[in-house]
Amino acid sequence: MAQASEPGPDTIRLERVYDASVDDVWALWTTREGLEQWFAPEGMRFEVSALELRVGGAFDHVMTAVGAEQVAYMAKVNGPVTARVSGRFVEIVPHRRLRIRFDIDFVPGVEPYPYDMMVELHAEAGRVRMVLTADRHPDPEMTRGAIIGLTSQLQRFDLAIAARAAKEQ
Repeated sequence: MAQASEPGPDTIRLERVYDASVDDVWALWTTREGLEQWFAPEGMRFEVSALELRVGGAFDHVMTAVGAEQVAYMAKVNGPVTARVSGRFVEIVPHRRLRIRFDIDFVPGVEPYPYDMMVELHAEAGRVRMVLTADRHPDPEMTRGAIIGLTSQLQRFDLAIAARAAKEQ
């Protein structure tokens, strides 16, 4: 079950607990194959164009709205249907913490700005507690969209974890 909370005025926080290994959760965050399984919200297509897992390394991707609801939302907020997003890894503590800084430079009429996302993994008695913290956007409507998007992404993450568990059985 996802929990969204607001620990600070500038961040969004979501938490999940998985009956999975830290290795499996980490792989979904740090491999092209893993990310392409879940990183796009429902109704979006996601393609990794660069993934260099090292501090300063690139995490570039293309996200395209393909669902009717998502295309309509992008039109409503005057956003592009396809966004090329550049990011880089700014902190890596293997199997424990990963922080990524994205350059949000695709919003019409908005000056580019950095957007940080951090995932923390806590091994707890054969389970993994995953805490995702992300910046709020300068625009409240974009923040609302980000919360919806992150929640959808984590639903897809749940499916990816279940698929990995099924392969191991």
